[in-house]
Amino acid sequence: MSSLKEKKEEYLTNLKDSKDALVSDGMPDLGLKIKHLKKLKSDKKDKKKVSKNEYEGLTMIKAYTKMGSGDRTIVEEFHILKDNDAAKPLPYVRDVYRYYQRSNRVSSSIIKDEGTGLLLHGPYKRYQNGDLVEEGFYYAGMKDGRWEKYDARFMLKDKSRWAKGVPAESRITYYDSTHRKVKEIVPIEYGKVKGTYTAYHENGLLAEEGKYDNGVKIGRWTEFYPISPSGRRMRKKLTQHASDQWDTDFEPYTITEWDEKGKVTFERAKEKVIQEEETEN
Repeated sequence: MSSLKEKKEEYLTNLKDSKDALVSDGMPDLGLKIKHLKKLKSDKKDKKKVSKNEYEGLTMIKAYTKMGSGDRTIVEEFHILKDNDAAKPLPYVRDVYRYYQRSNRVSSSIIKDEGTGLLLHGPYKRYQNGDLVEEGFYYAGMKDGRWEKYDARFMLKDKSRWAKGVPAESRITYYDSTHRKVKEIVPIEYGKVKGTYTAYHENGLLAEEGKYDNGVKIGRWTEFYPISPSGRRMRKKLTQHASDQWDTDFEPYTITEWDEKGKVTFERAKEKVIQEEETEN
């Protein structure tokens, strides 16, 4: 009996020693893990704090506009650069969005007598009658990141991805190896050629622009000369294409042509143009 009792006590002692060793060995790792988790949590909080005031490393200020009344009330929540010169829109981006304080409007068009406007930068949300209908991001006035549109029931209607003013999948070719002189921007959305196409002369001036619908040219396309007297683009040729990709029988035609001095050298009969436009509609 005494021998059995001694063996039991020896077993319990060894078991206790094993547990103590296990706990002793495990505690330092556990402490480090807890410390690491706390640091990650702290870093995450710091990032959240920065994200409220910054987008892509640039400080921004929150603002909003309100238009209309009743069911037609539209509210825009957006941000602008704290320093309007902190970043500049890329020269080849067509639509650059600014906030004009005097008229309290957000627009991609220049508003007369309101200066250059303040560049949108960071999160943007648009509400209609209290419902979120559109949201996305801007970088120095250019659409950036993921953009989404919703209906009145908050069902997703449309989504797109942008990279500083152009569809994220767009094919961009350059004149030079340093990628400073853009030659052509082919808009790609979900693997298909869709959206506004632009081509440029080597001096940076717009050479041609128009729209694609699933790889098919649609609407009016305009060609320009590589000159810009008094900062004004000189049109060279205006061509009409089908209104959509499905009109495969449509034959493109030239509406107007100009010489380098802006003088019309060819103009299609207006009556015929109007008649064909009515037929398309």
